[in-house]
Amino acid sequence: MRFREELVLNIQAPREAVWAAFQDFSSWPTWAKAIKEVSRVGSAWRFKARGQPPVDLVWVAEATERRPPEFLAFRSVPGVPHNLEISGWLRLDELPDGTTHLELLFEGHPHYDSPLLDKAADWYASVFGEPNKLLKVTFEQFKAHLEKTHRAQGLSTALT
Repeated sequence: MRFREELVLNIQAPREAVWAAFQDFSSWPTWAKAIKEVSRVGSAWRFKARGQPPVDLVWVAEATERRPPEFLAFRSVPGVPHNLEISGWLRLDELPDGTTHLELLFEGHPHYDSPLLDKAADWYASVFGEPNKLLKVTFEQFKAHLEKTHRAQGLSTALT
């Protein structure tokens, strides 16, 4: 089952802070409930997320285009073991009030070594809305994490 998800969020934090937090992949498991672990694989990153029971979603992605702090394109790394092929991009625009407008396109499809697991994953995704739901929830958590961090930094600056 192929999926395509487009997300748009406005985050109450400066663009540079959003860019830095997005690329701090190793911290994702601390604020994203579905992300179990993130590790480095050469110049790419391996993500492991809670997926269709009993199988986790695993993808290894690398940047294909990077224009800090406004644009990042990414895709799965060919030949590296994973069960979710992905591609997409992230665009960040700073609004006049200091809010960051985030747009994300995330496309992909799960694939497993077993045709039976592929069929089970398709069924589970059609019934429960994975991985689209996972992506939406994760980026709502990203927004909440950033806004909380930005408010806390603003308070500590105001107190000094």
